Amino acid sequence: MTPGEIYLADTPVVQPHAGTQPDLLLRWNAIPDAAVAVDIVVHLHGFSQQGPAMPLSEKAASSGLDLSGRKRPTLAMLPRGNWLRYSWYDFPALLEGGIDRLVDYGLHRFARAAGRGTLAIDRFILAAHSGGGMPAVDVVAGARRPPDEIYVFDGLYGRDPTRGDPLQGLEVIDRWLGERLAREPEYQGALRVIYIEQQTGPFSRRVAELIGKNIAAAAPNLAASLTQRYRVEVSGIQHSQIARRCMPELLTAADAQFDWRR
Repeated sequence: MTPGEIYLADTPVVQPHAGTQPDLLLRWNAIPDAAVAVDIVVHLHGFSQQGPAMPLSEKAASSGLDLSGRKRPTLAMLPRGNWLRYSWYDFPALLEGGIDRLVDYGLHRFARAAGRGTLAIDRFILAAHSGGGMPAVDVVAGARRPPDEIYVFDGLYGRDPTRGDPLQGLEVIDRWLGERLAREPEYQGALRVIYIEQQTGPFSRRVAELIGKNIAAAAPNLAASLTQRYRVEVSGIQHSQIARRCMPELLTAADAQFDWRR
């Protein structure tokens, strides 16, 4: 199957979300006829100055869901979030297992359109930009199948301190890291966080501490490899461009090193 994409409307899983149609983008790379499984990438978008009128195509352009450099058969999904107010979006329908239902639905629609019958899931990658970052943490907490790789682009703002602990969610990342690293090196994963200090610095730096703690507890001979795939770093470009710039490289190699001068 040659690379392509399709927009879907009235997606049952995200039907409760307020916003425009279509509400789900499926995008794929070249998938061999013999493939029985594909990797899944789900990207949670950030805020939009267009508010409730935001077309999903706006986020498709800035998501970085460019599969042209990826060799593994992959299906990417971009669901439209839920407009809250002003420019704010969240993803309540994807919590408590909703992400699993979205993945199952998108994979079913794709396999049916491709005349494939059924396709299994190999690797699961969760990415998020800006306002999608904290919802991504909550998605991980309730997922039946936790992601193998997580990429967050200046999205770890923390919680509203008037509603509780601003660092709530670190325990989710810590638990995920422990479970994920226990599968290394036989089944490799990744956690890459790119942040801008004045926006998402405090939470992102605490994630860096958790990564360091978990890598220190792993086998010493794994440290060099793990620190390339599990890392937190400061962005060398402005907020709106981080996902567009970094995601294609990470989809090509989870240990990609960014040349911010380029």
